[in-house]
Amino acid sequence: MTVIYYIGITLLLLLAWPVLIFSSKARFGVSQKLGFIPTAVREHLKAASDKPIWFHSVSVGEFNAAYPLIKAVHEKYPSRPLVVSTTTGTGQKLAQERVGDIAQVIYFPYDTYFALKSWLDAINPALFVIVETEMWPGLISQCKSRRVPVVIVNGRISPRSFKSYCRIKPFFHRYVKMIERIGAQTANEGERYKELTDGAVPIEIMGNLKCDGLKPKSKEEIEKLRDDVALGPDDLVFIAGSTHEGEETAVLDAYTRVLKQLPEKTIRLIIAPRHPQRFDRAAELIKAAGFTVLRHSKSERFKNDFDVYLIDSIGHLASFYGIASVAFVGGTIAPIGGHNVLEPYTYNVPVIAGPRLEKTRDFARLLQDRDALFVVKNANEMALELQKLLSDSALRQEVGERGNKLLLDSQGAVKKGLAILEETLGLSADGNQLEEAGPAAEPKPSGESKQERGVTA
Repeated sequence: MTVIYYIGITLLLLLAWPVLIFSSKARFGVSQKLGFIPTAVREHLKAASDKPIWFHSVSVGEFNAAYPLIKAVHEKYPSRPLVVSTTTGTGQKLAQERVGDIAQVIYFPYDTYFALKSWLDAINPALFVIVETEMWPGLISQCKSRRVPVVIVNGRISPRSFKSYCRIKPFFHRYVKMIERIGAQTANEGERYKELTDGAVPIEIMGNLKCDGLKPKSKEEIEKLRDDVALGPDDLVFIAGSTHEGEETAVLDAYTRVLKQLPEKTIRLIIAPRHPQRFDRAAELIKAAGFTVLRHSKSERFKNDFDVYLIDSIGHLASFYGIASVAFVGGTIAPIGGHNVLEPYTYNVPVIAGPRLEKTRDFARLLQDRDALFVVKNANEMALELQKLLSDSALRQEVGERGNKLLLDSQGAVKKGLAILEETLGLSADGNQLEEAGPAAEPKPSGESKQERGVTA
């Protein structure tokens, strides 16, 4: 079965080769993805004092989730080598910036036999950690044959993805059962994993690592950011974060309406597209709507009433939420499924979102239960909610505090994720090795039951 899978993946790669050659997005890291290891990387891996822990995060969102756990592992085990892989160029750039000094950052190989073998031979990991969603049969199979345990942390399966996995369950089932442990974000996701694995894999509800990574900047840093973009003391700021095609247009339309409805207020708009390849496209849309584009990459500042600020660089949106009055979280009007609706609540910022919330459904529901999420279908509805929030500072504060409380209550996933890694590696609380790690190792006895530790399967 695995051999047939490898043949199929290889044929798909051959058919996709023109795209890999001519698409700048797909071309990122293609040589590493094919299994060719740069000499400097190979030498660095050879010099490792111990077997590394390999973390895989697909792109920016997954890396942002993984970051606090990677940092926690390094702080507790500073001598343990770490490898971090990404699939996209944007994820690679962010990983190099954030953890390049503590980990070897690489591109994740294609799920072909020889590409995987090349990297697994070079890295020789003690543990492979999947962050959030990706499950590759080839990778899981080769890790199993090498006795390298595979765990999932911050596990997430949307209802749509779950249906897709169920359709291929007869093929997929044998591989997902090879996973050693799964740390799911929510109880609902835990149930989906349980059904996929037929209860054969221990599943723990660990919460969302992204919540632990959401720590506010200091007041001094936020004030400096306000000064950097030349915000006045009474200026209100509407930030549209992680936007996709069609969402900038809706945001600009809603913003234009609110400017007319609230002429007595100074309201600034900041837009942060999700993907770098859309920065120029967003700039064109801003100009077409009659506004002047200010670019973060050029350190430009607000001057006139019709300036719109474009965050055209990766990794800065989280800080900019600190100067926001109201936020729109993208991927929710476009058919994406939503990005992190809790992130603005790091700074008690009320959130507006579209109805496409499949990927963040659980937190969206919790926010809605607390009247802390304003769901809109179009620019007209967005303008109505935006006007209401910008007109009432007490309402903004009340909503912001409700959302922030949910965020704080949801933190603690890093501690649980670290425990999952330690238990899988057979480490005691003080970091000493208790037993040989690996899928064949017997589970250690514990003074508490699975239910007490949150294990659902």
